[in-house]
Amino acid sequence: MRICAGEFKGRRLAYPKSGLRPTKDITRQAIFNSLGRNVVGARVCDLFAGGGAVGIEALSRGACEVIFVEKSMVVLQFLRRNVKGLEGAKVIRADVLRFLRKLAGADFDLVLADPPYRHSLVQQTLERVAELDVLGANGRFVIEHHKLELPVCPEGWEIVKQGRYGESWVSILRRYSE
Repeated sequence: MRICAGEFKGRRLAYPKSGLRPTKDITRQAIFNSLGRNVVGARVCDLFAGGGAVGIEALSRGACEVIFVEKSMVVLQFLRRNVKGLEGAKVIRADVLRFLRKLAGADFDLVLADPPYRHSLVQQTLERVAELDVLGANGRFVIEHHKLELPVCPEGWEIVKQGRYGESWVSILRRYSE
C-alpha cells in the first residue's frame, strides 16, 4: 500500500497481514478528488484510522493537522510507524465513540471515518459527530461503509456525494448551509 498523490506520493505504508481492511487506492483517490482544494490547510480527524492511509493521504495533499484515532494496540504499532516523521500527525489510542466527546465543538474541516464493517458503527459515528458539533461550519464528514450500511442523515445534514467501490461505499456529508 502506498500514498497516491501529493508530497508523500509513493510512500509505502506498513499493515498487519490480517485483520484489517485498508482503504483501496482507487477509493482514496475518489475521496480526495471529490474534496479537491478543501484539503489544503485543513484540520482533519481520522477516526478508526487503521494504518492511517486516508489521514496520511490528507497530509500529503496539504492538510496542516491530522489527529489519528485508533483503538487496536496491534494496529496502533503500524499506524505509529506509518506516521513517524510526518509533521502535523498526532496519534491517539482510544475508543472512537467515547473519544468523540473530547472533540465536542472542535471545528474540524474534515472528519474521516472507516469503521469496521457490519458492526453498526456507521450510524452511531455519524450521529455522534453531528450531536457533538465536531465539524466546523463548512466541514465535511467522509465515511466509508459496507453497501448494506448506508447512513441516514441526522436532522440538518445532507449527503453531498456517494460512490460505490465494490463492496465499499463512501458517503460525504455536511450540515445544511442556509
